[in-house]
Amino acid sequence: MRFARILGVDIYISKYLLLLIAILVLTGQSGNFAAVFLILAVHEMSHVFAARLLKLKVHGIELLPFGGAVRIQSMFELNPVHEIVVAAAGPASNIMLLLLYFGGIQMDIIGHSVPDPEFVNLNFLLAGFNLLPALPLDGGRILRGILARQMSLERATRIASGMGIVLALALATIGLYGLYYRVFNYSLFILSGFLLYSVGRERRNATYVLLKDITYKKESLLKEGSLAIRNIAVLSDLPLKEVIKQFVPQRYHYVQVLDENMQEKGILNESEIVNGLLDYSGNIQIGRLLNKI
Repeated sequence: MRFARILGVDIYISKYLLLLIAILVLTGQSGNFAAVFLILAVHEMSHVFAARLLKLKVHGIELLPFGGAVRIQSMFELNPVHEIVVAAAGPASNIMLLLLYFGGIQMDIIGHSVPDPEFVNLNFLLAGFNLLPALPLDGGRILRGILARQMSLERATRIASGMGIVLALALATIGLYGLYYRVFNYSLFILSGFLLYSVGRERRNATYVLLKDITYKKESLLKEGSLAIRNIAVLSDLPLKEVIKQFVPQRYHYVQVLDENMQEKGILNESEIVNGLLDYSGNIQIGRLLNKI
């Protein structure tokens, strides 16, 4: 749900955050809303600032139970470095807030000499939780960016989102363990459900991003004038859908097709493989595609 627009960026609230707010109000624990929203705003605007420094167009922020998600119009996931920088900016802003806060106390700029434990804990919690290497958290995006430099974006997404599933199950298990001792922490179950929902969305989007990568490479080549090449070797009976999973962002691929005796049958470039995928199907073996060209 959209509720504001700041500096040309639309601000949305997730239904999961609305649910959490409703529970806080009903249980009389809504006193820290101002501090939470201030810290969330700084966290998310740092993502926006980093994205704009990289000349990426931001058109929205969605506030979530654990922080938020920046909606970037360009497919910045296709550039692992961009994704790492934008993701890391959020937790870094919370650490910077704490450094400024403690520095202000030391220099008597802030009107009290004892740190506010709620402000400190909220920043540590938001930074620490978001740095966990699990999608859709910032740490998961950093992990995906690192992995995508060595493997396909789809595979990197599956690994990072798999960590998200593990984290969701761990939170739910802790919540159930608390119930056993008659301690009900509703936020654990809300976070667990949200993480599982977001993991499914990230995995569905991975296939689309993989295909979008082809267009991005063409635009990058036309803009920069060059693109690094990556050579891979595959057996001739491997289906095309498995071949393209070996493609990594920011590389143009040449595929050496081998028979069962490891003898070369021919070489296909990335464009030929993508065209074969469109003309036939992902199930066609790359050796058969080689014979059709």
